[in-house]
Amino acid sequence: MPDRIRNLTNRIKNKIENEDQGIAIISYIPLIGWIIASFKSKTKDKFVHFHREQAKEINIGIVVIYIFVWFIENFPLTAWLFGKKSIFYPLTESVWTLILLFYIVITLIGVYKAIHDEIWSYPYRKEINEKIKEFFKKTR
Repeated sequence: MPDRIRNLTNRIKNKIENEDQGIAIISYIPLIGWIIASFKSKTKDKFVHFHREQAKEINIGIVVIYIFVWFIENFPLTAWLFGKKSIFYPLTESVWTLILLFYIVITLIGVYKAIHDEIWSYPYRKEINEKIKEFFKKTR
């Protein structure tokens, strides 16, 4: 087991020394990694671009979900049903906890795949992006 850990740490160190691959790993830092990667990336490497964009989508998604849950719990018309002293509060907190765990798992998988030089999309990425594009086309 220590050999596997040593190999993994050596691999991570080599990726960080190789600037483009290190930037792909950095892009998965929660909430700010993709911003850092956008400023640090000097090349048009497809690998870095893919991981940066995927990390951006994941982070924007979690922020939007957080704002939605916060709005439901605190807006006066819905707070009586989903607020802190209501009967459905445990339900909203459970959903938020599951989504947060899903976010952490997807982020860790993305980091793992970036370390191993793989391009891996999170489940239903293309479908979600198409639905979002359709929604914004309808709202124009």
